[in-house]
Amino acid sequence: MRWLILIILPLLLLTFVGPAFGDPKHEGGAPNPMDFRADTAVWSVVVFLGLFAILYFKAWPLVLEGLQKREETIRNSLEEAKSVRAEMAAMKSSFQKELADAHQEIPRLMEEGRKKAEELSNEMRSKAAADIQAERERLRREVDIAKDQAIKELWEQAAQLATLISAKALGRSLTEDDHRRLLDEAMAEMRKEVRY
Repeated sequence: MRWLILIILPLLLLTFVGPAFGDPKHEGGAPNPMDFRADTAVWSVVVFLGLFAILYFKAWPLVLEGLQKREETIRNSLEEAKSVRAEMAAMKSSFQKELADAHQEIPRLMEEGRKKAEELSNEMRSKAAADIQAERERLRREVDIAKDQAIKELWEQAAQLATLISAKALGRSLTEDDHRRLLDEAMAEMRKEVRY
């Protein structure tokens, strides 16, 4: 309020003191635009004060409110940026810790993978060995069966051959029952010899 008085007082003095100095006219009767005129000064002061009052009471609170809102928005943004920066720093440290943990975990995982691969390899080897052993046993049984069949066929052929030779040697022909009986006797003798 004090500044308002400081502005109005000099203007009022100029308004009332100005006519005392006179109103000089220039040559040719045209007023000088640079000369002081009290009526114009008063109206200028009145318009200025009216405009100032309107702006001070109507516009200035809105401008001040806008500036305060902007200041608050900036303050909130700064606080939010600080909190985001702190959160990002925490996330970064957490990520770096997890990364370090992962790097420490890699050798253990590799060792575990190597052990599992070795176990799988051993398991596959043992399974292959078991399969090979089973195949050998099967082949051995097949060979034994084939050998027994070959021996049986050989004995049968030998018996037929012996029968044929004996028939020629004796000069007579044997009956089928004779052949069977001789064959069974020969087989029994051969079994006895094979067992010894």
